[in-house]
Amino acid sequence: MRILAILLLSSFWVSVTAQPAYFYPAARVLNPDIPSPEQFLGYPIGSHHTRHDKIVEYFKRLDQLSDRVVVEEIGETIGHRAQIVAKITSPANHGRLEEIRKKNLEGATDIPLVIQLGYNVHGNEPSSSEAALLTAYYLAASNDEETLRWLNDLVILLDPVYNPDGRDRHTHWANMHKGSPLVADPADREHNEAWPGGRTNHYWFDLNRDWFLGVHPESRNRIRFFHQWRPYLMTDHHEMGTNSSFYFDPGKYTSNNPVVPPFIYDVVHPKFAGYFANGMNSIGSLYFTGEVFDKLYPGYGSSYVNFYGGIGFLFEQASSRGHLQETTTIPLSFAFTIRNHFTAGLATIRGSFGEKDLLHKLRQNFYSSAMTQAKANPIKGYVFGDSKDNTRNRAFVNLLLMHQLEVYELEQSMTASGKTFEKGKAWVVPTEQANYIMVRTAFEKEIVYRDSTFYDASTWSLVHAFNMPHAELKATFAKGKRIMEVNPVKPTAVVKSNYAYLADIADYNAHQAIYQLQQAGVIVQTSLRPFGMVINGAERKFAHGTLVVPVQQQRLSADKLFEAIKTVQTATALEFVSVETGLTETGIELGSGQVRTVVTPKVIMPIGPGVASAEAGEIWHLLDQRVGMPVAKVDVANFGRVNLAAYNVMIMPGGNYFADKATAEKIRAWVQAGGTLITLKGASEWAIKQGLTKEKMVVQDTVKGPKRINYEDAADTEGARQIGGSIFQVDLDITNPIGFGYNDRKVSVYRNGRTFLKPSKSPYTTVAQYTPTPLIGGYLHKSDMKNVANSAAVLLSPDGQGRLILFSDNPNFRGTWYGTNKMFLNAIFFGNLLSLPTNPSEEE
Repeated sequence: MRILAILLLSSFWVSVTAQPAYFYPAARVLNPDIPSPEQFLGYPIGSHHTRHDKIVEYFKRLDQLSDRVVVEEIGETIGHRAQIVAKITSPANHGRLEEIRKKNLEGATDIPLVIQLGYNVHGNEPSSSEAALLTAYYLAASNDEETLRWLNDLVILLDPVYNPDGRDRHTHWANMHKGSPLVADPADREHNEAWPGGRTNHYWFDLNRDWFLGVHPESRNRIRFFHQWRPYLMTDHHEMGTNSSFYFDPGKYTSNNPVVPPFIYDVVHPKFAGYFANGMNSIGSLYFTGEVFDKLYPGYGSSYVNFYGGIGFLFEQASSRGHLQETTTIPLSFAFTIRNHFTAGLATIRGSFGEKDLLHKLRQNFYSSAMTQAKANPIKGYVFGDSKDNTRNRAFVNLLLMHQLEVYELEQSMTASGKTFEKGKAWVVPTEQANYIMVRTAFEKEIVYRDSTFYDASTWSLVHAFNMPHAELKATFAKGKRIMEVNPVKPTAVVKSNYAYLADIADYNAHQAIYQLQQAGVIVQTSLRPFGMVINGAERKFAHGTLVVPVQQQRLSADKLFEAIKTVQTATALEFVSVETGLTETGIELGSGQVRTVVTPKVIMPIGPGVASAEAGEIWHLLDQRVGMPVAKVDVANFGRVNLAAYNVMIMPGGNYFADKATAEKIRAWVQAGGTLITLKGASEWAIKQGLTKEKMVVQDTVKGPKRINYEDAADTEGARQIGGSIFQVDLDITNPIGFGYNDRKVSVYRNGRTFLKPSKSPYTTVAQYTPTPLIGGYLHKSDMKNVANSAAVLLSPDGQGRLILFSDNPNFRGTWYGTNKMFLNAIFFGNLLSLPTNPSEEE
């Protein structure tokens, strides 16, 4: 026993100190002219977390010293950190690399196979980037026969850090709190990051959900590079709970994506599992497959390639979340986690080399099968477009083009499914195209599931996220010109007015335009009622919310106002119309009391422990990037000391909020003095529980089932009750300022939580309500249909001179729900206009 204990301790110490022999396979010949990561960095791998800039420096050094490595910078993050990819192959292949790339896109099989290894999309899952250093070094320095064969037959694209900003946030934390000696106690600060943690990017978004959505530059750069190469295989390296082991695909079989041909799941995943198992067996590491993780959502780094004739592999390693942490067995070292990822990477390369023919067959079958399905599909295409929202149209088309879908101009205006689509403002996407599988993924909403528990979303229809008018085309249709890029919208040039300027608020950029005008010193008003005016000899209808910029009631001269209008029109592409009279043909006049001034929003948002960082980040990103408006992000610990009178809008993302009554009373007093409080999801529940509003929650039905359920079925039974992410329909009051800019009362919303709001007792303040049969797409447990149907999606709750606006859901989900963003922005900009008359005479 004493000898065994000494051996175990010796093994443990080697894994902590991470000598080179611990990582690299035995009896390998390594080129001494290529510096190892340890030599370059000055410390053993695993003893310190490597900063992103040092990772980039090392890869560039390999580029300089090795004729096997070429490093390409593919872009930069929001935090201005470089995104690099190392292209690793033999010197001979490097001499014809562009030829290989082009032939690979054409489907040639007589060239080296292209694969991609990807690491560290979650910044606080850092072991894989350290493994990337080891992998690149090994491929650059190893001269054994197997490595040389790999380099001759493969082109390996290695992206060492998918999320540089998040990685550096976590790296700084882990290194800053590292002790000497190391502290393995899980309670130690090193193992418990401060909010929001390093998982996410600059704006606190999960980039492993963004491959499909392309919201952030990190993702757009990667997607562009992916389509330049179309690798046959991609890896995605992650970490999970400290007391777990190591996971590799195949995943949970009942949660595979039903649109993707099953050959991936039935044949290729199991074949490669043998290579991964052999790798883990060789170093004695435990592992599991077939549980927990799925391939349903198309936006994972391990699933996106599946929609383009390739295959993705997920690796999950138990996390030391620091340098050394206690587990239920022996302490888990950072070096150990790195070695497992390094071993999985080499196993992937070995499998790719050994299964080239299988991967070629996968791609060939994928595209031939897709074309067969497309020809048999009764839906021949989709037409889409919103004639009143050029900005949203452009964003949607750009997203389709980013995914390499064929998009065509509408040859002539048409009506389909009761909707009118205008030439020049609508497009068509045929289903019969090479990327048919991705077309279905972007447009379809109904999916047949084999399981009722989901790791993430159960639906992801892009066309509904954008609330985009669209229709299925089941008859043949004429295509116009194929578009490869969307030209910037050029609205009709505005002419100078001495009376007023008008603008429709239906365009997504309207709020950006309002704020830019306000920052230029312009007074902007909005109409609470519709009206009609003669413009260029024809009557034109102006809807609720139309922006009115009077000329005389300004601090600016007419000339300076005109310059401001032109500047904003250029920046936002919002169309302004000049009028020389306040007299209308129908409806109110421009001088009516129903035309109200829009107060410049001054926004505060609590952040910190208890607040959902993703929702807070989505709000920050929306206001930062799409409106250009600052938001004061105040830590909850400091909230009691803030002078709320300096703000007129408070946004509370979902989360668990202030337990003390004093803060709740402070917020209540601020609302009653005229503030607008906007709450999302759990924050809406908090407001109700704190008595800030008289609105109520829906009393949820309990599940009626067997009295006893087997213990092993508990997770699946309870998981089936969760709403992982589904799309529903609500009816929106488009005469309410929160509904301004919408042309259709029926709006798609995304729900991934269990906040059910009861409709208001007032007939005027249930702004948006779920329809009686609301489910559009995704999974919903049958017991929850009663909770969702007819419940409130948005409530207005006046209080004193102010008001609360309660959302049951997150209208800004993952930065992609353009359709419900508008409601949220309306609440910010027009919240001060929301009030109810106390008697009918006050409305006259």
